[in-house]
Amino acid sequence: LRIGTGDWAPYVDQRRADGGAMARLISALFAEAGYAVEYVFYPWDRNVLMLQQGQLDAIMPYSCSPSRLNYGVCSDPVVRGEVVLFHRRELAFDWRRIEDLRRYRIGTTLGYSYGSRFDQAQQDGLLQVQQSGKEETSFRLLELGRIDLHPQDRAVGYAMLRRLFPGAEGRAITHHPRHLNTEPLRLLFRKDDAEGERLLRLFNAGLRHFSERGDLARLQQALNSGDADAWLPTSRAQALRD
Repeated sequence: LRIGTGDWAPYVDQRRADGGAMARLISALFAEAGYAVEYVFYPWDRNVLMLQQGQLDAIMPYSCSPSRLNYGVCSDPVVRGEVVLFHRRELAFDWRRIEDLRRYRIGTTLGYSYGSRFDQAQQDGLLQVQQSGKEETSFRLLELGRIDLHPQDRAVGYAMLRRLFPGAEGRAITHHPRHLNTEPLRLLFRKDDAEGERLLRLFNAGLRHFSERGDLARLQQALNSGDADAWLPTSRAQALRD
């Protein structure tokens, strides 16, 4: 199977031979069904086009937004992505409503959604937003003090900080505990395609088995605690012994 993805550590990590934590889970799941998985890393919009053209069997990790239902069918949730606001520790920052963010300079990434409330406020011009083409740009601007906030998936944000700023600079940045958005992450298979529907059913059935073993809960905990690189799925033999 060919699955399209993007470099979004620790969920998927092009620098790792196993593809990252979410890729390890998906590979193990399909291996139990007799399939080997090849991960191909492309820009997110190219993955969508290749899925529609039949060049990929699935793409991941994606949220199941209404627009994506035009071309894809969504798997059951694999893990939960939690978007939070990163800021420098020295900033006395708190917020409860989107309106509270108006006074801050916010760095975002082009083409990304941060939840309907934030997206609408940005579209309406209510926020001071500085967009860039790469996720790491906003963290560099944040470290330099040229922006105040950067919305990002919590697990991805801390993985990126460890890579960009392995020293004291990275420790100068933290996140606010309030979620800006929470979104289940899934696989997308091709819509109106018999093989895509079959793979979807097979994947969801396997996902239920892994959930019953406790693997999905352990993966979510590993993502939340920063231990995703060390997480491994339970093998079928281990599950039978347990």
